[in-house]
Amino acid sequence: MKVKALWIVAWVLILALGAGAGDWAGKAALGIRGPIFVPYDDIWGPERYLMGFDGNLFLKYGLSRSFVFDVSLGYATTYDDTTSDMDDKNTSFSSKDKAVSKLSGFLLGFAGNYYFMPGGKVQPYLFAGIGIDMWKIKMVQDYGAFPKDSNYKFTDFDGKGGLGVNFWLAERVALDIRLVATYVLANMSGDEASPLGNLTDLDTRAFRGYIEPSIGLTYLLGKAKDSDNDGVPDKKDNCPDTPAGAIVDNSGCPLDSDGDGVYDGIDECPDTPKGAIVDITGCPLDTDKDGVFDGIDKCPNTPPGAKVDNAGCPLDSDKDGVPDGLDQCPDTQTGCTVNSSGCPMDSDNDGVCDGLDKCPTTPAGVQVDQNGCPVEVKPPVKKITLNVKYATASYEPDGKARAVLDDLVETMKAYTGTKIEINGFADDVGLDAFNMDLSQKRAKGVMEYLLNHGVEAERMSAKGFGENPAYFVGDNSTPEGRQLNRRVEIISVEQ
Repeated sequence: MKVKALWIVAWVLILALGAGAGDWAGKAALGIRGPIFVPYDDIWGPERYLMGFDGNLFLKYGLSRSFVFDVSLGYATTYDDTTSDMDDKNTSFSSKDKAVSKLSGFLLGFAGNYYFMPGGKVQPYLFAGIGIDMWKIKMVQDYGAFPKDSNYKFTDFDGKGGLGVNFWLAERVALDIRLVATYVLANMSGDEASPLGNLTDLDTRAFRGYIEPSIGLTYLLGKAKDSDNDGVPDKKDNCPDTPAGAIVDNSGCPLDSDGDGVYDGIDECPDTPKGAIVDITGCPLDTDKDGVFDGIDKCPNTPPGAKVDNAGCPLDSDKDGVPDGLDQCPDTQTGCTVNSSGCPMDSDNDGVCDGLDKCPTTPAGVQVDQNGCPVEVKPPVKKITLNVKYATASYEPDGKARAVLDDLVETMKAYTGTKIEINGFADDVGLDAFNMDLSQKRAKGVMEYLLNHGVEAERMSAKGFGENPAYFVGDNSTPEGRQLNRRVEIISVEQ
């Protein structure tokens, strides 16, 4: 028997060590325990009764992880064995054959349990409480003034205290080993005469309390605690703060199939492409409404209506700066200046678009070439040299020079982007200062002629170089050479 008992203890310990620890907080439990009941006369007095049987049903509720409230209802029974020469009366169950009466009662208890290791699989605890016991004595044979089958009743109020150990066999099931002592504090009612003496007098009656060594089974009610209501108990939940509605894996952690930061179950757009920025519902944002989501869109400020590539950047087939979709003239020639609609501008209406038109102010009706310049007008040349037959000390251009200047006027009016520099020169006859002033006047004389014929002043500059030897083109020792040196050079500068 001892070996069998050891095996049972070992089996219980193995189960407890392999089980998960139950959590009492906020949970109710039902249980049953028994089977031993040992009444006694008094703490210091001799025992009169032998062991009986005891069964107990209880309901527990965890006020916290450590403190548990306990309500119990039990039934105990034993026999009054008056045999005085029994050496084993403390370890043997009482026998009806040797008894004169039967003691039985309903035991109502209220107690608190304090668990020292609330998170452990093995939980030692202390027990303390009060109880109301409703007893009945029934005579099983005649005994003096007390005939067979007569009954005597009494009700006691008592205090309880004890200790125990709780072994969790599974998450909801525990084995409970406990020892509780009950001591009667007051009699609430009872018969004055009985085979146990005056039942209302605690000091003289035979029965004052009892001891209950017991083994019980406890079962936690309800579902396992699931703080975030994700279907995974807190004990197994690696992510205990999962938001409501999120789909979780076996460990209780939320799933996010598209990796957008919004969990499956909450995500209203579960197939969001990687990298897209989403709103709180998990749907991609597209600020510029171009069909490419923010976060993927490399051109997030595309104007409405523009066609874009896969990166969200506007397409511009004709490279005119107006995106396809907004460009009303999608085949604009490269280099043309366009308006906001993407259509070429032609300020002088000559059929050559601005940007390509080298003569953008051609008068209406004038035939132009492919550059937008009048066909009958000579294009600007890099350099024009006017060998004016200046008399000595003269600066007025002669008739031949004026004919050349008249052609230049037409060219300047047609090629509005052209500017000119007018440089005057002199021979070495006379003083240096005089010749410098004369060359300046010769340059200005040409400029004034062009100005008087409609060429804008801001397009011309005039400068005299005097008799600087660096600019001589003829021999000043001969009349012909000096004539060559008395000249005006016009240099064109195209913008």
